[in-house]
This record gives sequence, structure tokens and C-alpha cells, in this order.
Amino acid sequence: MTLSRLPLLAALLMAGSAFAAGPIGPARLVQPGTVSAQKNEYNLSASDDARTMVFARSEAEFAGSKIMVAQRRAGRWSRPVPIGFSDDRYRDSDPWLTPDGRTLYFVSDRPTASRGDRRDLDIWRSARRADGGWGAPEHLGDIVNGKGEELGPELHGGTLYFATARRSGKGGLDVYAAERTADGFAAPKLMPDPINSTASESDFTLSRDGRLALFWRQVDGRGLIHVARRAADGGWSEPRPLPDGVNVGPFNFTPALSADGRRLTFASTRLREGQAEGMADIYQIELTTD
Repeated sequence: MTLSRLPLLAALLMAGSAFAAGPIGPARLVQPGTVSAQKNEYNLSASDDARTMVFARSEAEFAGSKIMVAQRRAGRWSRPVPIGFSDDRYRDSDPWLTPDGRTLYFVSDRPTASRGDRRDLDIWRSARRADGGWGAPEHLGDIVNGKGEELGPELHGGTLYFATARRSGKGGLDVYAAERTADGFAAPKLMPDPINSTASESDFTLSRDGRLALFWRQVDGRGLIHVARRAADGGWSEPRPLPDGVNVGPFNFTPALSADGRRLTFASTRLREGQAEGMADIYQIELTTD
């Protein structure tokens, strides 16, 4: 697989430069039997040791979503299978694996005692067992989870980031942050401007050093991946959309940076031969200083 290239994000942002919108064509992740099949696939996340990979797979409109898991053995990825706690009665989606591969955060509409018959998506987590399997899902509780749907959970530096639509927000989906405490998480707080806007924002993620944030924002009906830089005072620069070579088609989402910050993984509903309209594939771009 040949990866397309564009200048290193951090270098451009630190210099205050705009992104060049040249002819960039990210390669679809073509790994037969692994990802980018004829389903809707998104939220790829891998452990730092590159031995475990998770992603979400669903039918159109995210129906019947499942978390898929693959293991790397002898330099090759195994065929993905539904995670061990998968249950056809429930939707499991938006998986995010901690860098050590030991904890999985995700969203699900599976029931809890406090939820009654509600079937919105809440944030859950599962711990890796000693035998390599995954423990029973743990609901993160009603301090974090509200009455609407929570989406795209990720834990960075002791803070849980996710998106949801609440009265305290600015409009549509907004990004919230909940600090980890000794017995769980504190009440979520709305991320400050300019991360949130009156448009929808979701799938917030950070570079490993915490200096770059990526997320998608709805612009003129399209989902465009944006990037912002953390300032010295802890605030954020005005988010900028990534180049047209990344933001192709109606919806680009679930961005993730590799541990060294030199590879961007994301999902896109751009049209390709053999794929139904509106279905997402997973793409990667190598970020270089060339």
C-alpha cells in the first residue's frame, strides 16, 4: 500500500501556515478481509505495540453497528471478528483503544438499570483480560452519560472527551470534557470556543503531546476534519479544515494520529468503485516534512 503525502501538520501549524490544498489522494486501507470491505467502517484504533486493532462496522446509516477486533501475528492481521461481548440485540460503536491496549472505550445502546427502556448510545468501557479477551462492559454512569446520545469517547491525559447534544451546548453536537476522578469521572464541561460552534462537532482527538486537536465539523452540510493548535495559555487556535485531498465527499470523520504524529487515519464516505453511496471506508495519509 502506497500512502499519499502532505506536509507535517505540526510544522505547518507552529509556523502559522495555511494548509496547501494541492492534489492529495489518500489511499484506501486495502487489506482484503480486514478493513474497507463493502460495509460502513470507521473509528479504527490500534494499540501502540501494533498487535491489536479495533474498528466499527455497520450497515447503512450506522444500523447494526458492531466492534470488530483483529490481532497481528507474524506480521499479518487476522480476519476481524466481532468483539467477545458483542450481542446482536444491541449497537456497539465508536471504539477507542488506550495506547497500552488494555482498555476499550465505546458507545452502546445496551440497557442498564438506570436507563430503563431508553435505547440511546451511552459511553461504556471494557478491560482486557489476562487471556487476551475482553471483560464485561462497564457503563460509565449517569454523571457522564445524559439523556441524549454520547459519541466518540477518547481518554487523553486523564480527561474523557466525547460529543453530545445538550442544552448547555452551542448547537447540534458539541465536544465535552470530563476529568477522571478517584471513583470515576467528574461532570462533563463544554469545551471552550473555538472548538465548539453553532454547527455540529464530534470525534475530538489529540496528538500524543496534546498540542494538536482534530475533529470533524459540519460545514455546508458536509463533515470536514478540522485541526487546531493548543496555545501557550492552554487555549486553542481557530480550527482549520484539512486540505481538499483529505476532506473529499460528503462526510469525513473519526480522525486519529499515530503515536509519532506522522500518520493520519480517518473514515470517509467518498465514492469509490464497488462501494455503495453513503458507506464509509478507512483511509490513511503519511504526514511528512517533505
